[in-house]
Amino acid sequence: MMMNLKYIPAMFLLLLFSASSFAQENQYLTTADSDPAALQLLNKLKAKYESFDNMKMDFSLEIEIPEEEMLVQKGQIFQHDKKFHLDFEQQAVISNGDLVWIHLKNNNEVQIHSAAMLEEEDSFMSPQNLLKLYESDAFIFAISDEIVRDGKTVALIECKPIDSESEFSKLRMTVDTKKINMVSVKAFSKDGSRYTFINDELASNIDIPSDKFQFDTKKFPDIYVEDMRDN
Repeated sequence: MMMNLKYIPAMFLLLLFSASSFAQENQYLTTADSDPAALQLLNKLKAKYESFDNMKMDFSLEIEIPEEEMLVQKGQIFQHDKKFHLDFEQQAVISNGDLVWIHLKNNNEVQIHSAAMLEEEDSFMSPQNLLKLYESDAFIFAISDEIVRDGKTVALIECKPIDSESEFSKLRMTVDTKKINMVSVKAFSKDGSRYTFINDELASNIDIPSDKFQFDTKKFPDIYVEDMRDN
C-alpha cells in the first residue's frame, strides 16, 4: 500500500525525490551541457557535505500559491548515514534506516513503512537527497548571477529539467561561494506556484542521541498505529 503523500508538504517531497522522479524520455539536453563554473561550485558543495559524519539543519519552507497568502513552515532535519528525523509542527518523518515512521501529530497517528519498499517505489527518499540535487542527471546547471545578499556573496544556479514534460520549469539553488554552503532551493512550478526551501542554520559532526532515529509509541498514549508494510 502506498504512502498517502498529502501528509508531507509538497515542496519537501519535490526536494526528496530522486532524479528518477523526472522522466528520462525525449531528452533534448544532457548534463554535459551544464556551465563548468556551476559544476565546479556544486562539486565543492558535494565534497563538503559528504565530509560530514552527521548533520542538523533548521529550515524554513515557503509555499506561494497564486492568489493565496504565502505559507511559511519551520522544521528541522537530523541525519546520520541513512537514518534521519524530519520534524514539522504537525508531522514528523523518522527512519532508522530500515523502517520509516510518519507521525501525524494532530491525529495522534503513526504510519509504519519499510524504508526499502518506499525507495524501490520512488515514492519517498531520505533528506540526504536534498543535498544531492547537484548530482542529478535530470538537470542542466548554469550560474545565472552572483550577488551580495545579507552580506554574503552568493551564486544563483539555475537547474533546468531535461524532461520537457516536468511540472517544474526550473529550480534555483543559491550557494554561498565563500563558505560553500547551500542557502536555499526554489522550485518554479508551471502552474505559477513557488516553493522555497531555506537553510536557516546547519550544524555538522554533533552529538545526536541514537533514539532520535526511533519512534517510541509509549511516549504517545492511545496513539493509533497503522502498519503499512507488506507482511
